[in-house]
Amino acid sequence: MLWLGFYFPQLPLSIFAGEQTVPLAVTRREKGRDLIDRCNELARAQGIHAGMPLNTALSLLSSLQVRERDRAREQQQLEALAGWAWQYSSRISFDPLLMLLEVGASLKLFGGFSSLLERMQQEQPAAADLQHWALAPSPSAAALLARYRPKARITDPGQLPGQLADIPLQRLTRRRQVLELMQGIGLSSIGDCLRLPRPELARRVEPEFVLLLDRLLGRVPDPRPLWQPPEIFEQRLLLLHEIGQASALLFPARRLVESLCGFLRGRDGAAQRLQWQFLHRDAPPTPLAQGMLAPGREVEYMLEIFRQSLERLSLPEAVVEMVLRVDDWQAFQEQAGDLFDSGAGAQDNSFLERLRARMGSEAVQGIQVHPDHRPEHAWRYCEPLEKAGDRCAVSVSHGHQPIWLLPKPQSLLVRRGRPCYRGELRLQVFSQRIESGWWDDADVARDYYRASNSSGQQLWIYRDRRSGRWFLQGFFD
Repeated sequence: MLWLGFYFPQLPLSIFAGEQTVPLAVTRREKGRDLIDRCNELARAQGIHAGMPLNTALSLLSSLQVRERDRAREQQQLEALAGWAWQYSSRISFDPLLMLLEVGASLKLFGGFSSLLERMQQEQPAAADLQHWALAPSPSAAALLARYRPKARITDPGQLPGQLADIPLQRLTRRRQVLELMQGIGLSSIGDCLRLPRPELARRVEPEFVLLLDRLLGRVPDPRPLWQPPEIFEQRLLLLHEIGQASALLFPARRLVESLCGFLRGRDGAAQRLQWQFLHRDAPPTPLAQGMLAPGREVEYMLEIFRQSLERLSLPEAVVEMVLRVDDWQAFQEQAGDLFDSGAGAQDNSFLERLRARMGSEAVQGIQVHPDHRPEHAWRYCEPLEKAGDRCAVSVSHGHQPIWLLPKPQSLLVRRGRPCYRGELRLQVFSQRIESGWWDDADVARDYYRASNSSGQQLWIYRDRRSGRWFLQGFFD
């Protein structure tokens, strides 16, 4: 097996959305004091560094933005990246700030390790940085090398002792008892331990440390819990600054959409409906349903529809957190075109998408035939561009029914036993008899005729067989 490890040293900072245009630091609690765990470039330029007490950092830079380290959100972000990486490997595990993929079984499919890594780095989400990587025969070695010797590429287990030799023992274990014992007998690196005879090393230290070394070198199995992708996508993003304008939500939304598209690509799926929630401090969450005409998984396409939807969004107060959820994704289907299609006649639905996002789904709808003999029930509103099913309404190609129908049948006067519309009507052809609708309490019993008046108008009328009254239903061309 070959394991590819990715280390994300800036993950504790990157989980906080923002343009990173202000000094930002993440703190940790240690021995009753708040210390700087990590800080961005702007903070480092002002003299802030890891390990500095928080009070000292604030005295140097009062405008420093401070966030407490959130390991739960870090794990959520790692799992979001794993959803994207699922398309490259189905064996994924985690260490703190690390994602591990077993890629030995995928190399042939992707044309070798170099091609696989290049593809992953080209398609990586913006929130990820895949520069700190290492390839090794064991997951423990891949994790250690990704942290302390990035870009190490080891495929032969026999090369591991030489590559790991100069790494300090503090990087391998944090057990104080073991480290003090090693220091007492003059061992400070992994290479020092490996040069000792194994029986002598096992006698001097606890068996767990020897097992740790064996797993590191791939001599014994290194069982790890494997991550399984969830059936639904849900991700939260805590904003670095409160956002009061709806249009400003587009920038942080990109990270969530990129994670979603990575999840969909990993599962070979596509989504048509996105459910957004914008959380406030003192007001109920603001929901936003984003629908698309066809399932997709393209970041820019989804963001454009989201941008149009924001124009109709009214926020009761500033947004402090965003949530994106998709629970009805479906299998992705490639759109296959005609062999001789130059693409000039390809249908572009982007205008309909933008119009619907801006005006609302109720304002832009399609019309579709419906399987019902009653003319006023033989159609329905539908999603734009929705394809009709196998069942369809009664065909009108035979000419018995006109294209132009009234919204509601109009009652006709009767003179000397004949229906009238701008004069007496002359019945020309018996069209059809319709008896239907008993199941929905709107049953009808009608005899339809084609009729004409003195002006030459061609009308479609019917006689209600129960009441004997005449009604106008539509006009022929």
